[in-house]
Amino acid sequence: MRTVELAGSGLSASRLGFGLSGLHHLVRSTNRQNLLSTAFDAGITYFDTSPYYGHGLAERELGVFANVRRHSIVIATKFGIPANPWLNRIPVLMYSRLAANAALRRLTKRQSFEVKRNYDYRGTSAVASLYRSLRALRTDYVDILFLHDPTLERMAEPDRLFDTLQGLQSQGKVRFLGLAGGARDCLAIIRRYPAQHWLVQLNAAPGPVELELFSAQSVPFQSSYGHFRDKKEPIASLLATSVRANRDGVILFSTRHPAHVRAMVKLLSTLEPN
Repeated sequence: MRTVELAGSGLSASRLGFGLSGLHHLVRSTNRQNLLSTAFDAGITYFDTSPYYGHGLAERELGVFANVRRHSIVIATKFGIPANPWLNRIPVLMYSRLAANAALRRLTKRQSFEVKRNYDYRGTSAVASLYRSLRALRTDYVDILFLHDPTLERMAEPDRLFDTLQGLQSQGKVRFLGLAGGARDCLAIIRRYPAQHWLVQLNAAPGPVELELFSAQSVPFQSSYGHFRDKKEPIASLLATSVRANRDGVILFSTRHPAHVRAMVKLLSTLEPN
């Protein structure tokens, strides 16, 4: 698998990145660690997490995994969608809630539920969130801190928030700041604050046209996610589309199965021979 440079950062990472949004669905820590090890052994060095993923469990599990590999991997986490504090402290409640939500989806046919967001710049939010992430990840810095699904409307005081985040960056707690979300929302923030230097992780789930919005504006993006949500389309076709849409950045995917990790890496090698 080839290594790509994240434009404008000097950071290098694997062409495929591994997203931890579903890691908590594996109940046993040994299975979670095996999955992360399989990804790393297959050549994946970009790991994307969030306090919201497993309500802290994904960050903690990645922290265990990264403890002896910290300088060999890129760690990206987020701020803006916090963990539920009770589910964070008592994971068994999280699994009970997952089961209840699944039952509710079957009854109501609703596919998603509204999540709570908090983009507050004050220390009890942005700063405290990062320090919780650092403790969970067992590291004194993260490579990228993304704002999680931000919009200008959701941020009450963006100027102060960005100042706070830049302060964390100047302290060495964050190497790069980023935006992770929809193309139009990210572009709106970049246009409003052109002096800010963001790494961008785009949601490609609506289709390649989302990524083309950035290309049309000659604005670089460094990674993308959501390419593989159409379960009706063959994975080979979805990966080929993602390779065309994101030619030089990190393509994120997620799975609970080590065999799927190895298959994805092998499939990429047929599309992009080393």
